[in-house]
Amino acid sequence: MKIIAIGGGSVGAGATEPIDRELIVLSGAANPKALFIPTASEDSEEYVEQFSAAYSRYGCEVTVLRLLGSDGDRDIAKAKIAAADLIYVGGGNTKMMLEVWRAFGVDVALRAHLEGGKPAGGLSAGAICWFRMGNSDWPLYEGIPGVNTAPLDALGFVDLVLCPHTRDEGHRLSEFRAMMQQVGGVGLGLDDCCAIEIVDDQYRILASEPLSIAHRIEWNGVRLIETELVSHTDFRPLADLTTPTPN
Repeated sequence: MKIIAIGGGSVGAGATEPIDRELIVLSGAANPKALFIPTASEDSEEYVEQFSAAYSRYGCEVTVLRLLGSDGDRDIAKAKIAAADLIYVGGGNTKMMLEVWRAFGVDVALRAHLEGGKPAGGLSAGAICWFRMGNSDWPLYEGIPGVNTAPLDALGFVDLVLCPHTRDEGHRLSEFRAMMQQVGGVGLGLDDCCAIEIVDDQYRILASEPLSIAHRIEWNGVRLIETELVSHTDFRPLADLTTPTPN
């Protein structure tokens, strides 16, 4: 399993370029076929253009899976995912995205992609999706008054709760702390331009800006435990991150 989940930042402006290049390295291909999945942004063509320009510049052959348009077919989705050397999922409405994916079998195809040793990643919604649960802003998309974020069950490939934008959206970190007290277990918050890279049972924190960090937040039933994690080049046991702290 190879996953790079990014907290936020503009891929089109090159804000996450060092992290994006690591995703490309994980593919093991000189000029990899990069599949962009922009479901969460309702297949925004502007987003497609930004991603395509960036990843083409990095040496990739870019294709796009438009599930809300011309590719809204289970067989097409499965074939495009199977042909990709790497997959990148864009940001937007995580809840809607997951609902569409499940309708077209994309969740199953993505699992097969990862189990085949190919890397996948993404930003914001494209970061949340790989984990057990996310702190998501789906209530804003549905116009629920007075609610910014709420828990959202995701694909469950990694046993962590994931929260993006912990620095750059002022409400996120405090709401993530409160959410963890409700759902329990271990969570990881990612600032914009910060990512977690997972390779099988190892992980490391990446950053494309020096002040971008990750936040390990855990509610063990008695107290909230929070640790700041700065970027590091060495890989560490994923179990060190996901295992709850004894009371």
